[in-house]
Amino acid sequence: MTDAAPRSRVVLADVFRHDARHYPDKTAIRLDGVGLTFAELARRVDDTVGALGAHVAPGDRIGIWLQNSFSWLATFLALNELGAVSVPINTRLTAAECWTILRDAKARALVTTRRYRNRDYLDEIDAGAAQREGLTVFVADDAHAATEWPTVGALQKTTAAPVAAADDLLCIQYTSGTTATPKGVMLTNRAYLTTANYVARCQRLTPSTRFISAAPFFHCSGTMHAIATCLVAGCTLNSLSVWDPEWFLDETERQQCDASHMIYFRDVLALGSASARSKLATMKVAHDLGTRDYLLRLADELGLAGISNIYGMTETCGQFTMWFPDDPFERRISGNGRPQAGNALRIGDPETGAPLPSGAIGEIQMKGITVSPGYFNRAAANADAFTADGWLRSGDLGSINDAGELHYIARLKELIRVGGENLAPAEVEQAIRDATGTQHVCVLGVPDARLDEVPTAVVVGSEVSDWPQVLAGLRGTLAGFKIPRAVYSAPQFPLTATNRVQRAVLRDWIVAGKLQRVA
Repeated sequence: MTDAAPRSRVVLADVFRHDARHYPDKTAIRLDGVGLTFAELARRVDDTVGALGAHVAPGDRIGIWLQNSFSWLATFLALNELGAVSVPINTRLTAAECWTILRDAKARALVTTRRYRNRDYLDEIDAGAAQREGLTVFVADDAHAATEWPTVGALQKTTAAPVAAADDLLCIQYTSGTTATPKGVMLTNRAYLTTANYVARCQRLTPSTRFISAAPFFHCSGTMHAIATCLVAGCTLNSLSVWDPEWFLDETERQQCDASHMIYFRDVLALGSASARSKLATMKVAHDLGTRDYLLRLADELGLAGISNIYGMTETCGQFTMWFPDDPFERRISGNGRPQAGNALRIGDPETGAPLPSGAIGEIQMKGITVSPGYFNRAAANADAFTADGWLRSGDLGSINDAGELHYIARLKELIRVGGENLAPAEVEQAIRDATGTQHVCVLGVPDARLDEVPTAVVVGSEVSDWPQVLAGLRGTLAGFKIPRAVYSAPQFPLTATNRVQRAVLRDWIVAGKLQRVA
């Protein structure tokens, strides 16, 4: 363990050091089936502190452009111990998009990889460009100690003491909308640890829990719900370097995992419930996002009796509302939970932001100790994101009942306005899944001269041959204005950094005639 100046409050690295001291021989992380004990991980963190510490000062923003790996985790913890601010970057982004984030964050250094999934990240980031920007690039490699990592760019030494405080930033998570330039969400140590404690409490996590997560570490779901939550609980994190539903099922069975996060259960359903159900026999607590009918399928077809709905966003450190496993099943799949102590919810008028009474439908607004202080260096965006009295505007439509429980309906921007009627795409998407078995479906609004917008469906990988018959069948369960006027086939969905379908891009593809119409 490194010698660090005393901190007045606890940060994430302190929680890790506690685990390493008290559970040295326990597996801290198992990645693609290969494990590291807390003691082994601690040695990697020490080595990474040694490699980065001479060049990183408290408050420096440091990019991490790596796949899920031991190096990613060790770097994240080492930077926190040094008082620096991690800037996780999506491995799917191009080098140009990576540079946009690094410049916006005013990053001092970047930790990246040489190769991942047939891409040469170091060549893409361009050593010459890094030198011109004055950026130090560390080329991480799980097979070598951090002190042996190659570097690009001038290494500048610092004599600053490695001190962090709980209200200092832990990381800046960049979010991507459909067309806007990514914005850096500032998240503190206090917010991460408070959220992780709530998640561990709601999921009943203990040091004996066998936890599995498919979340990429560059995502808030990875850093908070996978990494921070498992450190708070002192339990083993089983993770994946890349999402593979078959591997997930096999590893769940091998490790007898009983709690999970960020599992794309739609992909698991697509494999068929016959084999999946038996491999998920030990899974007691899980969650997903979706309609009541979809979550009911997860319980019925996969045997996930502990399934529940949740709600949160990057700006709230991930999960803002959750359920306990012993909350009534119907409430867990029909609503989105309640906030923890210190946080508050309200529903506001989507136009004015003014609060609405209990039961009203409007914009979900949040306030409390886990809400981001704002976007990095974006005064205008912060003014738009918060109400005059300090509530975060989610851009989501929902309601709150008398018990203070949230019911999410849809993204406000995703609502389709068919004439004078409002349509939530999720309802139609679920009806199509139920009718066809097609898991990857997106319903969006396209311009219409008479009705302003009409619903249109886009599917990926569907084997349906008679879509007109499917649409006709939907009239028994959906109002006429909800039935898609057309169905298109796409090879894949364009996704944001947070794995949301870019509906605006799909709409542009439809208008430009780039997609095949199948109905």
